[in-house]
Amino acid sequence: MRKLLLIALAAFSAVSVARAQVVEKEQEVNLDEEFFTLPEQVTNDYLDSISIKKTAPNNYWILGAYGGVGLNYGMFNPVRYVRWVVQYPTYGFSVIRYFSMFGRFPNMGLELGAQMNYEGYEFKRIKETGNIFTESGAYRAMMRVPEVFAMSHFHFDIGDHFKLLGKVGLYGGYRLDITRIPEESYAQSKTFLEYEHAFREYDRRWSYGVKGGLGFGLMFDPIEIHVVAHVKWGWGYYWDPDYVSPYYYRFGYPLDSGLSIGLYYQLTPRHGHSGAQLRKLAKKIVEQENK
Repeated sequence: MRKLLLIALAAFSAVSVARAQVVEKEQEVNLDEEFFTLPEQVTNDYLDSISIKKTAPNNYWILGAYGGVGLNYGMFNPVRYVRWVVQYPTYGFSVIRYFSMFGRFPNMGLELGAQMNYEGYEFKRIKETGNIFTESGAYRAMMRVPEVFAMSHFHFDIGDHFKLLGKVGLYGGYRLDITRIPEESYAQSKTFLEYEHAFREYDRRWSYGVKGGLGFGLMFDPIEIHVVAHVKWGWGYYWDPDYVSPYYYRFGYPLDSGLSIGLYYQLTPRHGHSGAQLRKLAKKIVEQENK
């Protein structure tokens, strides 16, 4: 009986040890599986805390050209009835430097460029009286204006291939030439014919002011397509405000808009361009460091 009891205890001990070894191996396997699946289960807060040192998010250059149409308006004192005038083509190029401000805000950029633009105005006929305003006998004027500009460029990436764009800054230009369209009663007048394609001594040639835009971009690395609606508020008057009399202050200045489509090429690689992709990059870094 005593021998049987000792044999039974020995057998039980052997089975217990074997079972413990099996359980330990299973736990090791489970730990390994849990280890390799951990990056898929970590929270966004954890991923946002990962320091990404290998690549700087949105730290790259793009260069491209664009074209579109301009919509010229104008603001006047005394108030005049005006309408939008479509002018085309407008075209230009720009270089954009994207960067992360303070290393934490990957939405910043600086855009520098030049373009061929238009300025001008067209007066509407007053319905009640049938009259129309004129300048040197012309009810419409159009000017070609090459411009340079510098703007802050903001972007908010949504996914891998889409982003929202916003920009604001300053521009400066020079009015190259002018074409005036006469009101019928002035078509053959000496006053109109003298200045049909010429600036008057009191016309101002320099144009400057503030401009901005809103739009969106499509990104197919290394190509980007930007579609932007522009607004321009000119601070340079069309003519000297007191050219009639120092006591009669009359002025007009550009208030224009436009639409452009641009094609840009990424001169340097683009990295970490959205919150989701930054987390994806952090997840890869965690996987590489823990393997």
